[in-house]
Amino acid sequence: MVTPHVVLVSGSLRSGSTSDRIAQWCADRCTERSATARVFTGGELDFPFYRPGLSDSHGAIREFLGELDRADGVVLISPTYHGTLSGLLKNALDYTNDLGEPRPFLDGRTIGCVAVGAGTQGAVSTLGTLRDIAHALRGWPTPLGVVVPHAGVLAPGDEVAEQHHREKLTEMVCQVLSSTLVRAGELPESVGAGT
Repeated sequence: MVTPHVVLVSGSLRSGSTSDRIAQWCADRCTERSATARVFTGGELDFPFYRPGLSDSHGAIREFLGELDRADGVVLISPTYHGTLSGLLKNALDYTNDLGEPRPFLDGRTIGCVAVGAGTQGAVSTLGTLRDIAHALRGWPTPLGVVVPHAGVLAPGDEVAEQHHREKLTEMVCQVLSSTLVRAGELPESVGAGT
């Protein structure tokens, strides 16, 4: 049986941010479903501005690209800054230019997208941009993207308090995993959102 590997990328530099906490919550759902998961918090993505070849001499960037290279699925979680994703996340994703053959960029990987905002309007715009970027990087966005419209979605202990958001985030994670398994010719029942 294939063990999917999912990389979750948070685009906020603030320690303990909603984006970081949602990334960890989603990673926990992945491991509950027998996948491996690696979370990159925003603090781990504080890279210099992208320029070709810089990743060769920067250990943290090499680690990030190495994880993306072996990933079957990716989940992008971004705070909403003025109606779009954070520059931190965009800069980190620009480094995928340095991923080469046989799977350049995020080619063939399933990509879940989560936009975190202080309201719905900007977060919806951010979600659309994340999905556009996923396509531009040759990835396959999940049918469901998720908007988290306020920090109150998380309860103490980082549990997703609101059932609606818990269900949508779980469904998106399951879509990342099931797509990976379908490409490998497998689809165990335990991946479904209802389990």
